[in-house]
Amino acid sequence: MVSNKQFALILVLSDSLSDSPKDISQELQELKRKEKYLEVINSFATILFDAQSIHEIVWAVAKHAIAKLNYYDCVIYLYHPEHNRLIQSAAYGPKNPSKEFIKEPLKLVPGVGIVGEVFLSGVGECVNDTSKDSRYIVDDERRFSELTVPLSYKGEVVGVIDSEHPDKDFFTQQDFDMLTTVAAMVSTKLAQAKANEELLNYKANLEDLVDEKTQELTQQNKEKETLIKEIHHRVKNNMQIMISLLNLQINSSKEKNEQEYLREFQNRVRSMAIIHERLYLENDINLISIDEYMLELSESLFSSLGSDEKIVLKHNISSFQLHIDYAIPLGLIINEMMTNSLKHGFKDGQKGELYLGLDRKGKSIHFEYKDNGVGFDPLKPNENSFGTDLIEILVNQIGGEIKLNTKQGVHYQIDFLI
Repeated sequence: MVSNKQFALILVLSDSLSDSPKDISQELQELKRKEKYLEVINSFATILFDAQSIHEIVWAVAKHAIAKLNYYDCVIYLYHPEHNRLIQSAAYGPKNPSKEFIKEPLKLVPGVGIVGEVFLSGVGECVNDTSKDSRYIVDDERRFSELTVPLSYKGEVVGVIDSEHPDKDFFTQQDFDMLTTVAAMVSTKLAQAKANEELLNYKANLEDLVDEKTQELTQQNKEKETLIKEIHHRVKNNMQIMISLLNLQINSSKEKNEQEYLREFQNRVRSMAIIHERLYLENDINLISIDEYMLELSESLFSSLGSDEKIVLKHNISSFQLHIDYAIPLGLIINEMMTNSLKHGFKDGQKGELYLGLDRKGKSIHFEYKDNGVGFDPLKPNENSFGTDLIEILVNQIGGEIKLNTKQGVHYQIDFLI
């Protein structure tokens, strides 16, 4: 007989062995299925993390689907709205005979074929026997199983993942679930890549637009510079005409004072004509090589005023570019100073020396002019008063400060900022 204690033990053992070997096997299969599912999803997440461009994403997924899912082939279609076509953009299997190359890529109209209908509906399909489905389109060869899932992001379908197999009833529900999850991951990654590519394209287009506008402005500036240079050239020519007319007037005049006044005016015009000629030759239409200008101007004045070899010119002029707003007044100042020296600073037959100096330190300009002639008293009215007044006006025009010493000849010092 079985005791009560033994009976109780039998009940406990029977409870613990209630699950049949078949049930345990199913549970193990389910656990393996979940493990496989998680492994596949994790592996796809890894490859998608490294892929950045749309091209990299679709090709990585197509190749990986074969390696991890043991599929016969995998083709990814992307929708191109400009053509209204689903175009095979990546493949692995018979359609991909060499690296990242698709043999005769298929282009489908949305709604045509299983792929086209899945694109329009946004719902994946698993066809177990394509021979019984009129929608099936033979690509490179007929296959009897087809698994198709959409690539959609925020309700917008952007493509399709499609896999076929020669055998009927090849794809399982697990395949469908895994590929659907993979498609969701791919869709998110594609949306990010598309946004990045659009941003890069926008940046590139913006840079191209900036370059285009810069080139247009550069061309406009060149045309403007050419026009302004031509204006300078014409102004110089007009001034040359004025100089020639004044020369005719000087030669026709019999009054010495009148000749002198006309020659002084002629020299003032010439000092500005030289400026305009130099601006026509310079690369920058607003800057002039001041050392070359001052030397040319001084030589022109010597020639015009008929100075003999007893008067010599010395100079110490730094070489730099000066804006015309300062160069023109400075040229007129030099003209007045040299004219006064050569006309009134030396007695007949007296040897003499003129000195021109110009130096620049940063934005500070120091100009110096002197002669060792007879000098003059600036407080007494004299025949040089017009030239002296004009010098002061011109110095004020450039915002300068002037110092004058007439104890031993004439010594001007002018400082101004540019």
